[in-house]
Amino acid sequence: MPSVSSSGRASERRSTPSAARTAATWSRPEWTRLPRHVVIASGSNAEPVVPSLPEIEAFKGMRLHSADYTEAAPFVGQSVLVVGMGNTGAEIALDLSECGARPTLSVRKGVHIVPRQLFGVPIQMIAIASRSMPQAVNDRLFPIVLDLALGKLEKYGIVRPKQGILEQVEAGRIPVIDVGTVRAIKSGGIKAAPDTERFTEPGVILATGYRPGFEKFLPAELRPGKSGVTRRASKLGLYLVGFHNPITGLLREIGREAVAVTADIERRSSAR
Repeated sequence: MPSVSSSGRASERRSTPSAARTAATWSRPEWTRLPRHVVIASGSNAEPVVPSLPEIEAFKGMRLHSADYTEAAPFVGQSVLVVGMGNTGAEIALDLSECGARPTLSVRKGVHIVPRQLFGVPIQMIAIASRSMPQAVNDRLFPIVLDLALGKLEKYGIVRPKQGILEQVEAGRIPVIDVGTVRAIKSGGIKAAPDTERFTEPGVILATGYRPGFEKFLPAELRPGKSGVTRRASKLGLYLVGFHNPITGLLREIGREAVAVTADIERRSSAR
């Protein structure tokens, strides 16, 4: 049975040789909770990741993480370097371009870009329909189809990674869903550049991603593994929801995981 008490860390207590108890401790020592189940649904974007970049500490211009970006107004009329071309970086660069700034996207590695719709069909529906095909077939077919839909982007500084789309998704990296960034790159409203060596633009926005953050209070020996219901999660009574982002969409996956976790909790409760 999980127990929630005071100091911010989780630990495992054994009341009998066969029964493990999970003790999650928080910052307030005056209360303790003993829930039968714990669901962690804080998401993969709980904490901004700020990588070590060359000369960033010496940079005197405006610098912020994408988590703190709210509007383009402070950058209007200026050149801005957006470091990282995930979905967040691509959309921030587009917002800057549309509002009168001059953004450059720093693309350290190759990136897969897909349109929101492919020939009138939502891209997530196509992803769902293609799941029955072998991954190797999908990874060979998608680049050909995407070149037809978006054009060849290498001449604009955007290259594809060696890993295929589905292979990258399995590794936790989803493709960029284009909402207009490709058009802006083609028209010159957004520039693309390789990895950053030094910072010369007046403004820098670090679109360098996030981490889940639950490792601060959940030690490795108590982590249930994958998001959703696993054998270990069911044994511990401790579940992760919303930490797996498949190509079919995060919100859809959260719904599926929530239903599965609820059913497992009901099964465990009725078996007591």
